[in-house]
Amino acid sequence: MKTADGLSQDLQNALNNGVLKRLPLTFLPFVNEQLKKWQYLFPNERRSVQRLLLYVDGLNAEQSSALFKNVVQLEEKMGVRHWQFSATEQTIQNSSELARSSYFLEWRRAVQAVFDTVDQQPFQSESSSVKRLVLLDIPRPLPVNAATIWRRWQGIGKAVNLEMGFSGSTLGPFEVLLGGMPIENDNPSKLLPANPGHDEFSADTWVIDAGSSAVDAVLNHATVSMGAPSSILLSYERLAVYRQNFSREMNTMRKDLADADAVFDRLRTVDVTAWSPPEVSADPAVREFVRSLYLAGNGAVIFGNSFVEWGASEAFRRARPSFLAAKFGVRAKPKPFTGVAVFDNPDQVNPAPSVDDVPGSAADAEMLALYIWLAAQRYDEYRRSTVCVCLAESISQAYIVAPPEFTITRGSDTVSLQQLGTSLSTWLS
Repeated sequence: MKTADGLSQDLQNALNNGVLKRLPLTFLPFVNEQLKKWQYLFPNERRSVQRLLLYVDGLNAEQSSALFKNVVQLEEKMGVRHWQFSATEQTIQNSSELARSSYFLEWRRAVQAVFDTVDQQPFQSESSSVKRLVLLDIPRPLPVNAATIWRRWQGIGKAVNLEMGFSGSTLGPFEVLLGGMPIENDNPSKLLPANPGHDEFSADTWVIDAGSSAVDAVLNHATVSMGAPSSILLSYERLAVYRQNFSREMNTMRKDLADADAVFDRLRTVDVTAWSPPEVSADPAVREFVRSLYLAGNGAVIFGNSFVEWGASEAFRRARPSFLAAKFGVRAKPKPFTGVAVFDNPDQVNPAPSVDDVPGSAADAEMLALYIWLAAQRYDEYRRSTVCVCLAESISQAYIVAPPEFTITRGSDTVSLQQLGTSLSTWLS
Protein backbone atom coordinates (compact mmCIF):
# COMPACT_ATOMS: atom_id res chain seq x y z
CA MET A 1 0.00 0.00 0.00
CA LYS A 2 1.27 3.48 -0.87
CA THR A 3 0.29 6.89 0.39
CA ALA A 4 -0.73 9.76 -1.85
CA ASP A 5 2.84 11.05 -2.13
CA GLY A 6 4.21 7.63 -3.10
CA LEU A 7 5.62 6.61 0.27
CA SER A 8 4.78 3.14 1.49
CA GLN A 9 2.38 3.03 4.42
CA ASP A 10 5.11 1.53 6.64
CA LEU A 11 7.46 4.39 5.83
CA GLN A 12 4.74 6.99 6.37
CA ASN A 13 3.95 5.41 9.75
CA ALA A 14 7.64 5.59 10.71
CA LEU A 15 7.74 9.27 9.79
CA ASN A 16 4.55 9.88 11.78
CA ASN A 17 6.22 8.14 14.73
CA GLY A 18 9.02 10.73 14.64
CA VAL A 19 11.80 8.51 13.29
CA LEU A 20 13.66 11.54 11.89
CA LYS A 21 14.11 12.90 15.41
CA ARG A 22 16.16 9.80 16.24
CA LEU A 23 18.71 10.38 13.48
CA PRO A 24 22.03 12.19 14.00
CA LEU A 25 22.18 15.72 12.60
CA THR A 26 24.57 14.75 9.81
CA PHE A 27 22.13 12.10 8.54
CA LEU A 28 19.28 14.57 8.09
CA PRO A 29 20.43 16.43 4.92
CA PHE A 30 20.62 13.21 2.91
CA VAL A 31 17.42 11.67 4.27
CA ASN A 32 15.33 14.85 4.00
CA GLU A 33 16.53 15.54 0.47
CA GLN A 34 15.72 11.98 -0.63
CA LEU A 35 12.24 12.18 0.89
CA LYS A 36 11.67 15.52 -0.84
CA LYS A 37 12.69 14.02 -4.20
CA TRP A 38 10.90 10.71 -3.64
CA GLN A 39 8.99 10.72 -6.94
CA TYR A 40 12.29 11.20 -8.80
CA LEU A 41 14.08 8.27 -7.14
CA PHE A 42 14.45 4.79 -8.58
CA PRO A 43 13.33 1.79 -6.50
CA ASN A 44 16.91 0.99 -5.46
CA GLU A 45 17.41 4.52 -4.12
CA ARG A 46 14.08 4.42 -2.29
CA ARG A 47 14.95 1.10 -0.69
CA SER A 48 18.18 2.51 0.74
CA VAL A 49 16.32 5.29 2.57
CA GLN A 50 13.36 3.13 3.53
CA ARG A 51 15.53 0.35 4.95
CA LEU A 52 17.35 2.81 7.20
CA LEU A 53 14.22 4.51 8.51
CA LEU A 54 12.21 1.32 9.03
CA TYR A 55 15.14 -0.32 10.82
CA VAL A 56 15.56 2.66 13.17
CA ASP A 57 11.79 2.83 13.73
CA GLY A 58 11.88 -0.79 14.90
CA LEU A 59 14.53 -0.13 17.57
CA ASN A 60 13.89 0.92 21.13
CA ALA A 61 15.57 4.06 22.47
CA GLU A 62 18.56 2.17 23.89
CA GLN A 63 19.18 0.27 20.65
CA SER A 64 18.84 3.43 18.58
CA SER A 65 21.37 5.25 20.74
CA ALA A 66 23.80 2.36 20.42
CA LEU A 67 23.45 2.31 16.61
CA PHE A 68 24.37 6.00 16.26
CA LYS A 69 26.71 6.30 19.26
CA ASN A 70 29.95 6.73 17.30
CA VAL A 71 28.40 9.15 14.80
CA VAL A 72 26.94 11.35 17.56
CA GLN A 73 30.22 11.40 19.48
CA LEU A 74 32.09 12.51 16.37
CA GLU A 75 29.50 15.20 15.65
CA GLU A 76 30.16 16.58 19.14
CA LYS A 77 33.92 16.56 18.57
CA MET A 78 33.48 18.32 15.21
CA GLY A 79 31.09 20.89 16.69
CA VAL A 80 28.47 20.34 13.98
CA ARG A 81 25.71 22.06 15.96
CA HIS A 82 27.71 25.27 15.92
CA TRP A 83 28.04 25.27 12.12
CA GLN A 84 25.63 26.80 9.63
CA PHE A 85 24.62 23.25 8.81
CA SER A 86 21.52 22.60 6.69
CA ALA A 87 19.38 19.73 7.94
CA THR A 88 16.99 19.92 4.96
CA GLU A 89 19.30 19.35 1.99
CA GLN A 90 22.87 18.50 1.06
CA THR A 91 24.69 21.75 0.39
CA ILE A 92 28.18 22.71 -0.69
CA GLN A 93 28.67 24.40 2.68
CA ASN A 94 27.71 21.20 4.53
CA SER A 95 30.21 19.21 2.49
CA SER A 96 32.90 21.84 2.96
CA GLU A 97 32.47 21.96 6.75
CA LEU A 98 32.59 18.18 7.04
CA ALA A 99 35.60 17.82 4.75
CA ARG A 100 37.60 20.44 6.66
CA SER A 101 37.18 18.64 9.96
CA SER A 102 40.09 16.57 11.22
CA TYR A 103 37.50 13.95 12.22
CA PHE A 104 36.07 13.65 8.69
CA LEU A 105 37.47 10.21 7.85
CA GLU A 106 36.42 8.80 11.22
CA TRP A 107 32.94 10.23 10.69
CA ARG A 108 32.67 8.63 7.24
CA ARG A 109 33.68 5.25 8.66
CA ALA A 110 31.12 5.60 11.46
CA VAL A 111 28.35 6.49 8.99
CA GLN A 112 29.28 3.55 6.77
CA ALA A 113 29.18 1.24 9.79
CA VAL A 114 25.56 2.28 10.41
CA PHE A 115 24.55 1.51 6.84
CA ASP A 116 26.47 -1.78 6.97
CA THR A 117 24.49 -2.77 10.05
CA VAL A 118 21.21 -1.92 8.31
CA ASP A 119 22.25 -3.76 5.14
CA GLN A 120 22.83 -6.95 7.12
CA GLN A 121 19.15 -7.10 8.02
CA PRO A 122 16.94 -9.30 5.81
CA PHE A 123 14.27 -7.54 3.79
CA GLN A 124 11.49 -9.58 2.28
CA SER A 125 11.40 -7.79 -1.08
CA GLU A 126 15.08 -8.33 -1.86
CA SER A 127 16.91 -11.29 -3.34
CA SER A 128 20.65 -11.97 -3.32
CA SER A 129 20.39 -14.52 -6.13
CA VAL A 130 19.28 -12.24 -8.99
CA LYS A 131 21.06 -13.05 -12.24
CA ARG A 132 22.19 -10.03 -14.22
CA LEU A 133 23.19 -9.25 -17.78
CA VAL A 134 25.16 -6.40 -19.35
CA LEU A 135 24.86 -6.44 -23.16
CA LEU A 136 27.05 -4.04 -25.15
CA ASP A 137 27.19 -3.41 -28.89
CA ILE A 138 29.90 -1.99 -31.13
CA PRO A 139 27.82 -1.82 -34.34
CA ARG A 140 28.95 -2.73 -37.84
CA PRO A 141 29.76 0.83 -39.03
CA LEU A 142 32.55 1.01 -36.43
CA PRO A 143 35.63 -0.87 -37.74
CA VAL A 144 37.69 -2.73 -35.15
CA ASN A 145 40.85 -4.81 -35.28
CA ALA A 146 40.24 -8.44 -34.34
CA ALA A 147 43.83 -8.80 -33.13
CA THR A 148 43.64 -5.96 -30.60
CA ILE A 149 40.01 -5.17 -29.79
CA TRP A 150 39.80 -7.28 -26.62
CA ARG A 151 43.32 -6.53 -25.35
CA ARG A 152 42.12 -4.00 -22.77
CA TRP A 153 39.96 -6.68 -21.14
CA GLN A 154 43.18 -8.47 -20.06
CA GLY A 155 41.82 -11.96 -20.45
CA ILE A 156 38.97 -11.69 -17.96
CA GLY A 157 36.60 -13.23 -20.51
CA LYS A 158 36.55 -15.21 -23.72
CA ALA A 159 36.19 -14.11 -27.35
CA VAL A 160 33.91 -16.26 -29.50
CA ASN A 161 33.12 -16.09 -33.19
CA LEU A 162 29.50 -15.23 -33.80
CA GLU A 163 27.50 -16.62 -36.68
CA MET A 164 25.33 -13.64 -37.46
CA GLY A 165 23.03 -15.35 -39.95
CA PHE A 166 19.36 -15.20 -39.00
CA SER A 167 16.24 -14.98 -41.07
CA GLY A 168 12.93 -13.23 -40.83
CA SER A 169 14.23 -9.86 -39.62
CA THR A 170 15.84 -6.77 -41.10
CA LEU A 171 17.18 -5.75 -37.69
CA GLY A 172 20.81 -5.89 -36.61
CA PRO A 173 22.02 -8.60 -34.21
CA PHE A 174 21.81 -6.34 -31.15
CA GLU A 175 18.18 -5.43 -31.86
CA VAL A 176 17.37 -9.07 -32.63
CA LEU A 177 18.76 -10.17 -29.26
CA LEU A 178 16.68 -7.52 -27.49
CA GLY A 179 13.42 -8.22 -29.28
CA GLY A 180 13.70 -11.95 -29.73
CA MET A 181 14.15 -14.51 -32.49
CA PRO A 182 12.24 -17.71 -33.24
CA ILE A 183 13.44 -20.80 -31.44
CA GLU A 184 11.73 -24.13 -30.80
CA ASN A 185 8.00 -24.11 -31.53
CA ASP A 186 8.35 -20.54 -32.85
CA ASN A 187 8.50 -19.09 -29.34
CA PRO A 188 10.64 -15.96 -29.24
CA SER A 189 13.84 -16.01 -27.20
CA LYS A 190 13.96 -12.38 -26.10
CA LEU A 191 15.85 -10.53 -23.42
CA LEU A 192 13.45 -7.68 -22.74
CA PRO A 193 10.68 -8.61 -20.31
CA ALA A 194 6.99 -8.28 -20.87
CA ASN A 195 5.40 -5.41 -19.01
CA PRO A 196 5.08 -6.70 -15.42
CA GLY A 197 2.71 -3.92 -14.39
CA HIS A 198 4.51 -3.31 -11.11
CA ASP A 199 6.43 -0.21 -10.07
CA GLU A 200 9.21 -2.21 -8.42
CA PHE A 201 10.33 -3.45 -11.85
CA SER A 202 10.21 -0.09 -13.60
CA ALA A 203 13.97 0.53 -13.33
CA ASP A 204 15.17 -3.05 -13.67
CA THR A 205 15.77 -3.02 -17.44
CA TRP A 206 17.59 -0.28 -19.35
CA VAL A 207 18.35 0.26 -23.04
CA ILE A 208 20.75 3.13 -23.78
CA ASP A 209 21.39 3.98 -27.42
CA ALA A 210 23.90 6.37 -29.01
CA GLY A 211 21.57 6.53 -32.01
CA SER A 212 17.93 5.47 -32.09
CA SER A 213 17.75 2.07 -33.84
CA ALA A 214 17.73 -0.03 -30.68
CA VAL A 215 15.15 2.10 -28.86
CA ASP A 216 13.04 2.38 -32.01
CA ALA A 217 13.05 -1.42 -32.33
CA VAL A 218 11.90 -1.82 -28.73
CA LEU A 219 9.14 0.75 -29.17
CA ASN A 220 8.01 -0.84 -32.45
CA HIS A 221 7.91 -4.25 -30.80
CA ALA A 222 5.83 -2.83 -27.94
CA THR A 223 3.42 -1.26 -30.46
CA VAL A 224 3.02 -4.54 -32.36
CA SER A 225 2.42 -6.48 -29.15
CA MET A 226 -0.07 -3.81 -27.94
CA GLY A 227 1.80 -3.29 -24.71
CA ALA A 228 3.78 -0.49 -23.11
CA PRO A 229 7.54 -1.09 -22.89
CA SER A 230 8.57 -2.03 -19.37
CA SER A 231 12.14 -0.82 -19.87
CA ILE A 232 13.79 2.54 -19.39
CA LEU A 233 14.66 3.63 -22.93
CA LEU A 234 17.21 6.37 -23.55
CA SER A 235 18.10 7.31 -27.12
CA TYR A 236 20.62 10.06 -27.82
CA GLU A 237 18.93 10.89 -31.13
CA ARG A 238 15.39 10.77 -29.75
CA LEU A 239 16.52 13.22 -27.05
CA ALA A 240 17.67 15.73 -29.69
CA VAL A 241 15.11 18.41 -28.74
CA TYR A 242 15.98 18.02 -25.05
CA ARG A 243 19.71 18.37 -25.84
CA GLN A 244 19.24 21.33 -28.15
CA ASN A 245 17.22 23.30 -25.61
CA PHE A 246 19.62 22.36 -22.85
CA SER A 247 22.73 23.37 -24.76
CA ARG A 248 21.07 26.56 -26.01
CA GLU A 249 20.62 27.62 -22.40
CA MET A 250 24.25 26.76 -21.67
CA ASN A 251 25.49 28.74 -24.66
CA THR A 252 23.88 31.90 -23.25
CA MET A 253 26.18 31.68 -20.24
CA ARG A 254 29.00 34.15 -19.84
CA LYS A 255 32.15 32.48 -18.61
CA ASP A 256 31.96 33.63 -15.00
CA LEU A 257 30.84 31.81 -11.89
CA ALA A 258 27.90 34.08 -11.04
CA ASP A 259 26.31 33.65 -14.45
CA ALA A 260 27.06 29.92 -14.41
CA ASP A 261 25.23 29.58 -11.09
CA ALA A 262 22.20 31.40 -12.51
CA VAL A 263 22.06 29.20 -15.61
CA PHE A 264 22.53 26.03 -13.57
CA ASP A 265 19.75 27.06 -11.18
CA ARG A 266 17.43 27.66 -14.13
CA LEU A 267 18.26 24.32 -15.72
CA ARG A 268 17.72 22.49 -12.44
CA THR A 269 14.12 23.71 -12.25
CA VAL A 270 12.94 24.27 -15.83
CA ASP A 271 10.10 21.96 -16.93
CA VAL A 272 11.69 19.56 -19.42
CA THR A 273 8.54 17.57 -20.18
CA ALA A 274 7.92 19.27 -23.53
CA TRP A 275 11.54 18.65 -24.56
CA SER A 276 11.34 14.91 -23.91
CA PRO A 277 10.24 12.03 -26.14
CA PRO A 278 7.19 10.12 -24.82
CA GLU A 279 9.20 7.28 -23.25
CA VAL A 280 11.08 9.86 -21.13
CA SER A 281 8.35 12.41 -20.44
CA ALA A 282 6.07 9.72 -19.00
CA ASP A 283 8.34 8.99 -16.02
CA PRO A 284 9.44 11.78 -13.62
CA ALA A 285 12.43 9.75 -12.40
CA VAL A 286 13.70 9.24 -15.95
CA ARG A 287 13.23 12.93 -16.84
CA GLU A 288 15.29 13.91 -13.82
CA PHE A 289 17.88 11.22 -14.56
CA VAL A 290 18.50 12.77 -17.99
CA ARG A 291 18.62 16.27 -16.49
CA SER A 292 21.24 15.25 -13.94
CA LEU A 293 23.24 13.45 -16.63
CA TYR A 294 23.34 16.57 -18.80
CA LEU A 295 24.15 18.86 -15.84
CA ALA A 296 27.20 16.78 -14.91
CA GLY A 297 29.33 18.28 -17.69
CA ASN A 298 30.63 14.90 -18.85
CA GLY A 299 30.14 15.30 -22.59
CA ALA A 300 26.78 13.48 -22.59
CA VAL A 301 25.10 16.51 -24.22
CA ILE A 302 27.59 16.53 -27.09
CA PHE A 303 28.65 12.95 -27.86
CA GLY A 304 26.34 9.94 -28.16
CA ASN A 305 29.02 7.52 -26.96
CA SER A 306 29.68 9.63 -23.85
CA PHE A 307 25.93 9.67 -23.25
CA VAL A 308 25.90 5.86 -23.40
CA GLU A 309 28.87 5.34 -21.08
CA TRP A 310 27.88 7.91 -18.46
CA GLY A 311 24.22 6.89 -18.66
CA ALA A 312 25.09 3.26 -18.03
CA SER A 313 27.42 4.12 -15.15
CA GLU A 314 24.77 6.26 -13.48
CA ALA A 315 22.13 3.58 -14.04
CA PHE A 316 24.33 1.06 -12.20
CA ARG A 317 24.95 3.51 -9.36
CA ARG A 318 21.39 4.64 -8.89
CA ALA A 319 19.09 1.86 -10.12
CA ARG A 320 21.11 -1.41 -10.00
CA PRO A 321 19.24 -2.90 -13.02
CA SER A 322 19.38 -6.63 -13.60
CA PHE A 323 19.63 -6.05 -17.36
CA LEU A 324 21.34 -3.15 -19.10
CA ALA A 325 21.84 -2.98 -22.87
CA ALA A 326 24.01 -0.26 -24.40
CA LYS A 327 24.73 0.49 -28.05
CA PHE A 328 27.49 2.78 -29.29
CA GLY A 329 27.44 4.77 -32.52
CA VAL A 330 29.25 7.21 -34.80
CA ARG A 331 30.08 10.66 -33.46
CA ALA A 332 31.26 13.80 -35.22
CA LYS A 333 34.83 15.03 -35.03
CA PRO A 334 35.33 17.65 -32.30
CA LYS A 335 35.36 21.17 -33.69
CA PRO A 336 38.14 23.56 -32.67
CA PHE A 337 37.47 26.32 -30.16
CA THR A 338 34.41 24.68 -28.61
CA GLY A 339 34.09 23.53 -25.01
CA VAL A 340 32.95 20.01 -25.78
CA ALA A 341 34.23 18.71 -22.44
CA VAL A 342 31.70 20.90 -20.66
CA PHE A 343 28.50 22.07 -22.37
CA ASP A 344 29.02 24.06 -25.58
CA ASN A 345 27.14 22.62 -28.52
CA PRO A 346 29.74 22.80 -31.31
CA ASP A 347 27.06 23.03 -34.01
CA GLN A 348 25.73 26.22 -32.38
CA VAL A 349 29.14 27.73 -31.60
CA ASN A 350 30.99 26.80 -34.79
CA PRO A 351 29.12 26.99 -38.14
CA ALA A 352 31.51 24.59 -39.91
CA PRO A 353 29.73 21.41 -41.07
CA SER A 354 30.02 18.33 -38.87
CA VAL A 355 32.16 15.46 -40.11
CA ASP A 356 31.72 11.88 -38.90
CA ASP A 357 34.74 10.40 -37.15
CA VAL A 358 34.30 6.68 -37.72
CA PRO A 359 37.79 5.52 -36.58
CA GLY A 360 37.62 7.76 -33.51
CA SER A 361 34.14 6.49 -32.70
CA ALA A 362 35.37 2.89 -32.92
CA ALA A 363 38.26 3.65 -30.58
CA ASP A 364 35.84 5.33 -28.16
CA ALA A 365 33.49 2.35 -28.22
CA GLU A 366 36.28 -0.18 -27.59
CA MET A 367 37.41 1.71 -24.51
CA LEU A 368 34.01 2.81 -23.20
CA ALA A 369 32.58 -0.71 -23.43
CA LEU A 370 35.18 -1.83 -20.90
CA TYR A 371 34.50 1.25 -18.76
CA ILE A 372 30.82 0.28 -18.56
CA TRP A 373 31.73 -3.18 -17.31
CA LEU A 374 34.20 -1.74 -14.78
CA ALA A 375 31.49 0.68 -13.60
CA ALA A 376 29.20 -2.27 -12.90
CA GLN A 377 31.96 -4.06 -10.99
CA ARG A 378 32.05 -1.27 -8.43
CA TYR A 379 28.90 -2.73 -6.86
CA ASP A 380 28.54 -6.04 -5.04
CA GLU A 381 25.40 -6.97 -6.97
CA TYR A 382 27.37 -7.22 -10.23
CA ARG A 383 30.28 -9.22 -8.84
CA ARG A 384 28.00 -12.22 -8.45
CA SER A 385 26.00 -14.01 -11.15
CA THR A 386 26.50 -11.38 -13.85
CA VAL A 387 27.13 -12.06 -17.53
CA CYS A 388 28.66 -9.37 -19.74
CA VAL A 389 28.53 -9.75 -23.53
CA CYS A 390 30.11 -7.23 -25.89
CA LEU A 391 29.29 -7.62 -29.58
CA ALA A 392 31.75 -6.44 -32.24
CA GLU A 393 29.58 -6.66 -35.33
CA SER A 394 32.21 -5.71 -37.92
CA ILE A 395 34.31 -8.78 -37.06
CA SER A 396 31.40 -11.06 -36.07
CA GLN A 397 32.71 -11.66 -32.57
CA ALA A 398 31.40 -11.46 -29.03
CA TYR A 399 33.46 -11.11 -25.88
CA ILE A 400 31.86 -12.89 -22.94
CA VAL A 401 32.68 -12.39 -19.26
CA ALA A 402 30.65 -14.83 -17.21
CA PRO A 403 30.62 -17.07 -14.14
CA PRO A 404 31.37 -20.78 -14.68
CA GLU A 405 27.69 -21.76 -14.68
CA PHE A 406 27.09 -19.82 -17.90
CA THR A 407 27.86 -22.87 -20.01
CA ILE A 408 27.95 -21.40 -23.51
CA THR A 409 31.56 -20.33 -22.90
CA ARG A 410 32.67 -23.93 -22.26
CA GLY A 411 32.07 -25.29 -25.73
CA SER A 412 33.07 -24.28 -29.22
CA ASP A 413 34.79 -21.01 -30.07
CA THR A 414 31.92 -20.34 -32.50
CA VAL A 415 28.28 -19.85 -31.53
CA SER A 416 25.26 -18.77 -33.52
CA LEU A 417 23.30 -15.64 -32.69
CA GLN A 418 20.33 -17.85 -31.91
CA GLN A 419 22.38 -19.97 -29.47
CA LEU A 420 23.63 -16.83 -27.75
CA GLY A 421 20.14 -15.37 -27.52
CA THR A 422 18.73 -18.58 -26.10
CA SER A 423 21.51 -18.84 -23.52
CA LEU A 424 21.09 -15.24 -22.40
CA SER A 425 17.30 -15.54 -22.24
CA THR A 426 17.63 -18.72 -20.15
CA TRP A 427 20.16 -17.00 -17.91
CA LEU A 428 17.75 -14.18 -17.09
CA SER A 429 14.68 -16.37 -16.71
